[in-house]
Amino acid sequence: MCTLIAGLDVLEPGTLVLGANRDESPGRPSSDPTVLRSDPRVIGGRDLKAGGTWLATRESRFVTALMNRPRAPDDPRNPSTFRTRGLLCLEAAEREDGTGASFLAGALDLVQSHPHGHCTLVGIAVGGEAWAIHVGHRPPVVMALSPGWHVITHQDLDDPDEPRTRSLMEALRNRTPRNVGAAIELLQSLLHRHGDEMTPAVCLHRDVFPTVSSSILALGAVGPPLYLHASGPPCVTPYRDHSALLSP
Repeated sequence: MCTLIAGLDVLEPGTLVLGANRDESPGRPSSDPTVLRSDPRVIGGRDLKAGGTWLATRESRFVTALMNRPRAPDDPRNPSTFRTRGLLCLEAAEREDGTGASFLAGALDLVQSHPHGHCTLVGIAVGGEAWAIHVGHRPPVVMALSPGWHVITHQDLDDPDEPRTRSLMEALRNRTPRNVGAAIELLQSLLHRHGDEMTPAVCLHRDVFPTVSSSILALGAVGPPLYLHASGPPCVTPYRDHSALLSP
């Protein structure tokens, strides 16, 4: 996944609204949201090649997400030894108890137990703690996510030097949606964006790693948990409601 927009407590305390576009090879097979684990109940899309996921929600109270990062030119490791990053995202969701308190320790244990390619692993507890971990051959870099809007692409959290991140953060500045519907409309408008000479695209149409799907979550005190998913570029693919998966 290459674009993540997360609004922590932007509606009211104890809420999360999240939008994400997945950029991937069109030839890499994947499923729409499904039950990835039954106990604990973890929901997300499945990578049918390696078995992991790029976005998972545990019991509607905790979310993990994974963004790949470019490989560092001085990384001496052999990529053939890397474990699939999607399993890192899935197993981090399985380990967390839903508060966010155990995510950091569990995720760092996973990172240190297996070699992974460069990526950012995000863990967000609804109404709890939230972290972004930059994983690579150097010691992992850990950053806490405070209440408010955050954007992560293929670089650092809220990176002002990454054009897409900077543009989205500017669009989200001082935006306080009045309700869930308004938040979803805002996220959709940003995830659909094709860009122009002045504005970087978010929905990518290109030969290499185009946008292949899009997801929107609304969890916590907003009301019943909501999970919308478009199984293609969101500019041309309707979002389908998969919220029923979040309730056992």
